[in-house]
Amino acid sequence: MRYELRLMDNVAGVGCFMAHPAQNLSFNDMLEYLREHPLDDFMHQFLLQGMSGHRTRKLEKLIDEVTTGDRKGDLVLSALLRETCLAHERFAHLLPRLEVLDSRELAENTPLIHIRSSLVPDQALHRQWVRLFQTNLTAHAPLPSPGEAGLAMPFAPADLPTGSAVTAAVTRDRLRAEGRLPAPRKRRPLEETIALATERLQKVGCILTREMAHKASLSPFSLLRSWLARFRADNGRQDVQFQGMQTAYGRGLRLEAARASYLMEMCERYSSYASCDANGIRGYARDYPLVHGSHAEVSATAEALDPNHLRLEAPYTGQKLWWMEAEVADAKGRRPILIPAQLVFLFCNLDEPALFSALGSTGLASGNTPEEARLAGLCEVLERDAEAVRPFDPARCFRLKTNDPLVGKLLEDYAACGIAPWFLDVTPEFGVPCWKSIVLGRRGDVNKGMGCNLSGRRALVSGMTETPYPFPGPAGSPAPEGLAVRRLEDLPDFGTGSPEGDLLVLEETLIANGYPVIYADLTRKDLGIPVTRAIVPGLEIVADFDQFSRLSPRLFANYLEMFMRK
Repeated sequence: MRYELRLMDNVAGVGCFMAHPAQNLSFNDMLEYLREHPLDDFMHQFLLQGMSGHRTRKLEKLIDEVTTGDRKGDLVLSALLRETCLAHERFAHLLPRLEVLDSRELAENTPLIHIRSSLVPDQALHRQWVRLFQTNLTAHAPLPSPGEAGLAMPFAPADLPTGSAVTAAVTRDRLRAEGRLPAPRKRRPLEETIALATERLQKVGCILTREMAHKASLSPFSLLRSWLARFRADNGRQDVQFQGMQTAYGRGLRLEAARASYLMEMCERYSSYASCDANGIRGYARDYPLVHGSHAEVSATAEALDPNHLRLEAPYTGQKLWWMEAEVADAKGRRPILIPAQLVFLFCNLDEPALFSALGSTGLASGNTPEEARLAGLCEVLERDAEAVRPFDPARCFRLKTNDPLVGKLLEDYAACGIAPWFLDVTPEFGVPCWKSIVLGRRGDVNKGMGCNLSGRRALVSGMTETPYPFPGPAGSPAPEGLAVRRLEDLPDFGTGSPEGDLLVLEETLIANGYPVIYADLTRKDLGIPVTRAIVPGLEIVADFDQFSRLSPRLFANYLEMFMRK
């Protein structure tokens, strides 16, 4: 089956894409295909999206057919109908008519997590709490106190984190005292990064369009360039061909920084679309054979990541998955480990059930060296986790002042346009500086950017220039009155002067707090630019709340701490 990637929506400056069948297929044609390929995620998602346009009477007729009529026993259609009633609110009233069917059996005939999520006993309670946090994070609505919420507690006190964490500052000082930090070194000049990335991308035929400027963020220099992504996955019962236009974005305080940014993002994304066949994943600098089986089966002969150690929306219950080799670093040292391949690649559509409702690019990064790629990937993981576990709290917000001529001039230019960025300190318990940049639009809409780095200055400038508000552009709303003021020069800096040293500090900080660090090397043979997917089991993977979200114990603990201070 051939699929084309199409943009469906744009949320907070992030494009939402879906794979569409390239052929013009009828509803019955797609159902017949799914019966032969029941775990084709692309087709199932496409059909489920299309079901929202059906009339209620049409859906009622189909439900009658699978429960008492000619299609009784059609598990693929039955699963699709139950997912439709779960996913589309206007059909929710039809769910009781499907209760005669075994939901657990239906869940085995779909790649999606909808039905599995609905079977989690306390999902309804989590969904109620999630709605409160969603409006808090996206619209800055005040959170009610635990007593005013009118909801049962989602966690027992024993399940909430307690005690102090090992911070990046403590780790850096320990490594320095032990003489384990490498000497500071400068990174490759931007001009060299640009030249090498351009040469390699042109060689593999990746670049299609001309470089263009845009004004979609607060960066003084913003560039974009499009390219064609392609892959083929011949795996199990599926043979999927996929292609679609992708756009790489770059930003920076200098034109060269923005150009290097989009080129390295293009390298990252090119490397994250995987083709595979019976021999495994193809095209990478190292071989990646795929192993098929449940966690119990594959861990009988090799160490394998237990998917339930990830922050899943629905528990893993022993389904057969496709596994590939990665590297884990923890208190025991570094060694190979098998992980589900779907954790690594974008738009991964293997013949298996999905572990997530959606998995984005968090932790994917490229670099001039493997260490730079790993460092950037880990910073992304920490950034996303920090955003997901810290409620919006006015007491942690501030405005910025600086004597830095470059950043100071940028703040003056914002003010001249009527744009007023302000910031929320979301630094996690690990002490790695992390800030959320906020610009309120004319009608109070919230536009945010995130930045994380051992250098507080770099993290803040990165988050600010990432904020998806047009610059130069229309005036927004002013920052709230009475915010504290922090100086850019006074923000904490735990950097070591080298990517290798910074990476060591982050790794050892996470490990000291009980979080293993996993890397999948995605450096391709044809491109030769280091690319990594970093994964930290136990940290939050997505910061966007929806009907499948599970409340984080760390988010709830931070919420309780807010009211203990008041």
